[in-house]
Amino acid sequence: MKIRRLSAAALLAAALGAGMLANAAPAAATPAATSFAYIVGYYPSYASCSYVGEQGRRNGTWPWYTCFQSGSVWALQVPG
Repeated sequence: MKIRRLSAAALLAAALGAGMLANAAPAAATPAATSFAYIVGYYPSYASCSYVGEQGRRNGTWPWYTCFQSGSVWALQVPG
């Protein structure tokens, strides 16, 4: 039996794809999902990044978002 090593991103994508259900198959047993995330903007503060991210999530533009510091600005990352 060949064991595949999955990256953290692939494991996260598989967990999100499975809905993290208690009865879901283990992530390693499912085919690795290809998932992409995009930077949609840079903001001067976490608050402004989070505000825009939350607006997009509420109006259905994206299902989730994350803000992370990139140099002196905050990047808004969303699924692709």
